[in-house]
Amino acid sequence: MKNLSIFLFVVGLCMISDVYGKKSTITVKNELNPQNKNILKVHCKSKNNDIGVKYLKIGEVMSFSFKTNFWGTTEFWCNLYKGPDYKRYRGITAYQAIGLFAKDGSSYNWLARDDGIYFHKDSLPSYYKTYWL
Repeated sequence: MKNLSIFLFVVGLCMISDVYGKKSTITVKNELNPQNKNILKVHCKSKNNDIGVKYLKIGEVMSFSFKTNFWGTTEFWCNLYKGPDYKRYRGITAYQAIGLFAKDGSSYNWLARDDGIYFHKDSLPSYYKTYWL
């Protein structure tokens, strides 16, 4: 009986992890200089989800939504490559949950510009986050 109770508890926690919390959104926008006509290559993924490779023209946006798991271990990484030869790139942690029972529902916005990568959460002002390699 004790083993059954433990089993049901663990199964319940696993089920909760799939439905827990509000959906958060990650957006990536190509704000590179229009004169250069650079395409931005974006590849985002987590431990369990690969969003795939997207190619963004100037001004285009890609976005996806997800729920943070029950344990608060959800993390998404994105690799951004600056065209046309894609030799300039940067890997970023686009989202990282903060602790157990994390539930968010915010929008994490990343902007690719010629001088680097900018970030803003929800409607807050954007700020310079990192440089191109």
